Amino acid sequence: MGSPSIFVYDCSNAGLIVKSFKQFALQREQELEVAAINLNHPLAQMPLPPSMKNCIQLAACEATELLPMIPDLPADLFTSCLTTPIKIALRWFCMQKCVSLVPGVTLDLIEKIPGRLNDRRTPLGELNWIFTAITDTIAWNVLPRDLFQKLFRQDLLVASLFRNFLLAERIMRSYNCTPVSSPRLPPTYMHAMWQAWDLAVDICLSQLPTIIEEGTAFRHSPFFAEQLTAFQVWLTMGVENRNPPEQLPIVLQVLLSQVHRLRALDLLGRFLDLGPWAVSLALSVGIFPYVLKLLQSSARELRPLLVFIWAKILAVDSVSIPALLPRVM
Repeated sequence: MGSPSIFVYDCSNAGLIVKSFKQFALQREQELEVAAINLNHPLAQMPLPPSMKNCIQLAACEATELLPMIPDLPADLFTSCLTTPIKIALRWFCMQKCVSLVPGVTLDLIEKIPGRLNDRRTPLGELNWIFTAITDTIAWNVLPRDLFQKLFRQDLLVASLFRNFLLAERIMRSYNCTPVSSPRLPPTYMHAMWQAWDLAVDICLSQLPTIIEEGTAFRHSPFFAEQLTAFQVWLTMGVENRNPPEQLPIVLQVLLSQVHRLRALDLLGRFLDLGPWAVSLALSVGIFPYVLKLLQSSARELRPLLVFIWAKILAVDSVSIPALLPRVM
C-alpha cells in the first residue's frame, strides 16, 4: 500500500495491531537510514519504499480489551461510529436511561427521522450540522494546534473520520473499550460540549412522535443561538488572563446559516478587534474559507462587517492577499 494511508482495525485486542505497526514503521525507517549510508545494502539497489510514519491508524480498543456484543447495536460498532455517526449516536442515546424523560421515542421510531444529512433545514441535517460543530469545537479546544490543523483542516475525509472517532470514543468507553488512534488524541469523551449534543438530540427526539404521527412542523434547535450568546458573554466579560472562547469553531459554522449570519459576523468582528492574537486564533480554527466565500454574497448588510473583518485579517496575514484579489477585482 502507498503512504500515507488510513488503517481501521475493528476487532478485539486491536491496540496490538497499532503497536506492531509502529514497530514495523520504526524498523523500516532504520533500514532506510542504513541503506542511505551503505550503498551495498540490498535496499540501496531498490526503489525507495514509501515512509510509513505518516500513516493514520484507528483502532476499536486497547491491546487487552474485547469488543462488546450489544443486541441493539451493530456488531461492527466502531466502524458504524466512523461511517454512520448520527444513526449510531441516536440509537445509543435512546438506549441510555435518561431517554425515559422523552416518552414515545423508540429505536424503531428514530429510523424514521425525516430529512437528509446534507440539508440543514431538516431534523436529520440539523443534527448532523450540530454534530460537526460540536466535534470540531471539542477537537480545537483539546488538541494541540498543529495536530488540529493536520487532522481536522487539511483533508475533508480525515477530518470527518476523526470527528466520528470522537463519538466512537464516547460510545465505546461506555462499554469498557478504549479506542486507540495514531496520532494519539487526548481523552475527549468527558468534554462538556457532549452535554450540549445530548440536549440537541433530546430536543429533536422529543418532537419526533408528533412530527411523524401528526405531521407537526419541526422546531429548529436553539443550539447555535445559545452558543452565539455564550460567545457574546465571553466578549463582554473582558479577555485578560482568560482562555480563548471555546465557541469560536461554532461561530464559523454559524456563518453557513442565513438566519444567524449577521449576528455571527458582528461578534466575529468584535473578537478580531481584540488584537493580532485573536486574528491568529480565528485563522487557526479555519476562518479563511468561510469569510472568503461570503464575499460572493449579495446581501448589502454584510459588506461593512466583511470589510472590517478582512482588514483585520490582512493586517496580520498578508499572504492572504493573492487569494482575496480575484474575489474583489
